[in-house]
Amino acid sequence: MPQGTPHIPMAGATSAAANGTVEPMDATPSSAVPPKDLLAFCENWNTAILTGEQAPSTVNASVLRLLSLCAALTDAHAAVEVGSHGGTTGLALFEGMASEGVLTSVEPDPERLRVAKEAFSAAEIGHARTRLIAADPHDVLSRLTDGHYDLFLSAGRPADHMAFAEQSARLLRPGGIAVFLDVADAADPARREPDQLAVRAFTEVMQNDEKWLTTLLPLADGVLVAVLRPQD
Repeated sequence: MPQGTPHIPMAGATSAAANGTVEPMDATPSSAVPPKDLLAFCENWNTAILTGEQAPSTVNASVLRLLSLCAALTDAHAAVEVGSHGGTTGLALFEGMASEGVLTSVEPDPERLRVAKEAFSAAEIGHARTRLIAADPHDVLSRLTDGHYDLFLSAGRPADHMAFAEQSARLLRPGGIAVFLDVADAADPARREPDQLAVRAFTEVMQNDEKWLTTLLPLADGVLVAVLRPQD
């Protein structure tokens, strides 16, 4: 695989400048249409492509299908994910999103984001439907538009879920869905490491927060799905 991180021109996209600001990129429209069986393409990419120089970053197939379902349930026109998993989660989201839906993918690892770009290109996802941001999600999410998104995915470090849940409540429209991966450690009281305690605190807060309707699903390493209730 080529070394370094190439410029990623995306419609309305942003990139992190040296001073930490987020600046717009040039638009590159495309009329390409994704394959009909995008989810199968996603699963093949998930198991076969993320090898070699790129450290494996696979996502359980049942979780990928859940992401497609959530995108379809919200008829997602705008989605944001934290952590790209080399494009696998994004491909799953595109399977369920509206035909003109746009995915914003925030990934602190430029190499994983480069692989995600490669995945979207191989699946013939038009550049105008992706915004790829190589930066610290904690810095980027606060700059995204309030109430603009239908779906939020936290697929990075589970210990960061609490902070990202606060951002997702601001970013999602009422009825929008937030999905948080790898929360199984919260169910094991024997685990007392700081990261495990952070995840356990996160799940307790979400389940007791009246603005969310939540459920914990026993898929892979645990998934928390939350719907943002309409506010009176």
